Parts: sequence; structure tokens; C-alpha cells
Amino acid sequence: MEELDKNGVSLELSAAGVAADKMARANGAYEHPSKTEDKDVEKPRRDAGLASLQEESEVTTEETKPKEQGKEDPEASDRKAEEAKKEESEEASEDEKKNAKFVIGDFTFKTFHEYRDAQEDVKKIELINRELDIHDPATAVRLYNMIRAGEIAFKSPIGEQFFDHIADIVADRSVGLLEDRAVIEEADDAVKNQKRIGAAIIGLAVLAFAYFGYSELHTMMETRRMSKLQEQVSASDSGESYTYEKSDAEDAEESNGETKKWSDAYVDPSTLTVMDKFATLQEENEDTAGWIKIDDTEIDYPIVQTEDNEYYLSHDFDKNEDSNGTLFVDSRCDLVNPTTNTIIYGHNMKSGLMFGSLKSYLDEDYYNDHKTIHFSTLYEDRTYEIVAVCLSKVAYQDDDSYRYYNFIDAASDSEFQAFYENVQSLSVYGTDVDLSSDDQLLTLSTCNSYVEDGRLFLVAKRVE
Repeated sequence: MEELDKNGVSLELSAAGVAADKMARANGAYEHPSKTEDKDVEKPRRDAGLASLQEESEVTTEETKPKEQGKEDPEASDRKAEEAKKEESEEASEDEKKNAKFVIGDFTFKTFHEYRDAQEDVKKIELINRELDIHDPATAVRLYNMIRAGEIAFKSPIGEQFFDHIADIVADRSVGLLEDRAVIEEADDAVKNQKRIGAAIIGLAVLAFAYFGYSELHTMMETRRMSKLQEQVSASDSGESYTYEKSDAEDAEESNGETKKWSDAYVDPSTLTVMDKFATLQEENEDTAGWIKIDDTEIDYPIVQTEDNEYYLSHDFDKNEDSNGTLFVDSRCDLVNPTTNTIIYGHNMKSGLMFGSLKSYLDEDYYNDHKTIHFSTLYEDRTYEIVAVCLSKVAYQDDDSYRYYNFIDAASDSEFQAFYENVQSLSVYGTDVDLSSDDQLLTLSTCNSYVEDGRLFLVAKRVE
């Protein structure tokens, strides 16, 4: 029997009305009576609601008949089965999420944070491989040092594996100079220990910024100073250069078919006149010894020479204290009556000043395009051709390794042969070095970071 409320309205119908009202709200068709003052509009809505309630009541009555008769509704059973499957699927999905692992290649990461770090490392590695030739010796070494110093940081095992790969390339290409694997292990440890206390990092960053600003200003001023000196020399260049007079013995050798490349005749420096282009430079600095220039490079500087091989490591051409130093000739060398080998030293500056650009010669294409060196003494213009790019290191007292920087004047053919064989073995490109005992040699020497106290030096022979 149908149950009525106190107003005589069917309770069953009221429940249906609530359902219809909810449907109307979901479909956006419901509007609260307080939003309108038009009662004529509300009345049709109420009539429509009642009609809907009536229809739903009839449907509800029909749906409940099988239950009242104690029979199972097939459609309801199917719906229950589908709902049960859905619940099981959701539970399985939750379990999968809890046990999820993040994978990149052969690497598996337990947390999303680790996975994100690995993705960032992959992007860095892809960018490096796209923009750089990591198998180029100079590029590999530069990249190795940047990672070692923390300028490029990796946060995942993928990055660590890439750094190991770069270290292997450097070791393979350094012509035996990185056989000590301790260097690579040290680099690996340095990369792993990059985290620092936040306050310390900020302090270092401020100091670094201040130092960078000062360095940039100092480099700019030094560059301007060198440009003025270059203009000064060019404006005074009259193209004059003295020539040696051949001795009677040399004339006799030539008549017998024995011709030497360069004269051995002694020249008295007091009989020579300084070329006009260097007169003003010598007045500014009595240590002026000449000028060196390599076309299409940053190397275009005055050269000095003094008895103290240490002084110009920390002083500029004007004798002011300067970390860039000045290019200088080894005090043991004679520029007027040339020794077998003339050595010029200079710092390997990060700014590219002095001999900072010599490291570019580790690129074979660059080496082939920049082989000519113009070196002028105070009295003579000379031209040299680079025949070897070599890597070595400063030897300790108890070390029996070859000291290229002590080869100044060959006292015998065997001494020259020893120099030749060591240059051949230290040559980066491993090609035959074209040298002979009567060549006049020029060596450009600078620091290099392949190993501790490493050295990069270029050997050239005089051609004009």
C-alpha cells in the first residue's frame, strides 16, 4: 500500500522527484527559485517537474516488480558484474602505480625525482653530441676539464657514464700522457662531490662575478695596449732588413756544391742598426727583442728578452705587474747569431691573450691552416713554418724524461738527433717531422692541462 506524507503526497513519488531534480541540476536546467521573481515562469517548471516525477515513478515501479516477485533482473546482474570488473581494474591500476619504475635505456630509477634528473642529463648529452665533435682531441680535453671543474654538472648515473666516456677519449688521444688512470678517478670524484652549502655558493658566486668583471676590464685594457703597439710598429715599418755577408769559407763550400741553408758567419751586434719599426719600442723598453705574428690568430705581440727568465712571467711590456705576463725569449738564446733553437715562452691565458690560442693547434685542420710564423728580431725579419705540435711536461730532478726546453744549441749531430727523435715521439699527429741538423728552429712553449705541469709546444723551422 502506497505510503503518504502528512500533506498527502506519495513518499515514493517525492523520492523520484529528488532524483529528477538532481538530473536537472547536472544538465544545467535547474535554476533556484530565488534567482527569478517571475512566478508565471516557475509554475510551468513545477508542472514539468511533476510530469518527470510521474514518469520516473512509473519506471521505478516497473524496475522493482521483478524484485518483488523474487526474480533476478539479468540487466542488473550484468551491471553489477561490470562494476565489479571496474573496481578490480582500478585496484590493479593503483597497485601498478605503487610498484612503478622509471626506465631510460639500461638505467632504472626508483623515484620520479631521479628519473627527472636523468632526463635532464640526457638532454645535456644530446646537446653536447649535437654541437661538438667529442672525438676531436682538443674538444674532448676542453669538455673533460669543464666537467671536471664542475662547469658542466650531471646528476645521474647516465651523466657519470658519459663523463667516463669522455675521460676514455682523452686518455686514448693524449699520446700516452694520461696513462695514469688516477687522473681520471680524481676527475670522477670531483664530479660526484659538486654539492656545496648554499651560503658558500652564493658567496663564491659574488666573488667570482667581481673577479670576472675585473678580469674582463683588465683583458680589454691589455688588448687596447697591444693594439696601440701593433699600430706603432706598422706605421714605422719601412721594410728594411739586414742580410748576413758570407765568409770566404762559405763561398768555397758553395763552389764545391755544398750549400748551407743559413750563414754560420759571426755577426757583431754592435755593427747592426735597429730597424725603424722597433726604435720607439726599444726606447719604451730596453728589453725589446722583436715581434711575433701568426696570421689570422690572436698572436701579434712584442717579444722581450732579459737575463731573468722569471721576470716577464708576471710583468707586462711596460714592466707593470700583470698576470698575463709578456712573451719572452729564453735568456740562453742568441738572436743575432742564432742558436740551433730559439724558444719563446708565454702564458696560456683563458682570455686568449699571449699564447692562449696555441691550444687551437690541437685541431689538425687549424694546424694545417696556420703553419706560418712571422718572427722579427730588432735587425731582421724571419719566416718560419710549423712542423710539429707536441705535448710534454716539466720533468722533476729525478725524472729521466726528455726536457725539450733545454735544447738550445746542438753541440753535435747526436744531440740534434736526440731532440728530433723526442719531438717525433711527442708529436700529437704522429707524422714524420721534417727537420735537419742545419735548420734554424723556433719553439713556442706554453702551459697545458693534460697532466700536472703539462706543456704544449710548437716546433717550427726557418724558411726565409
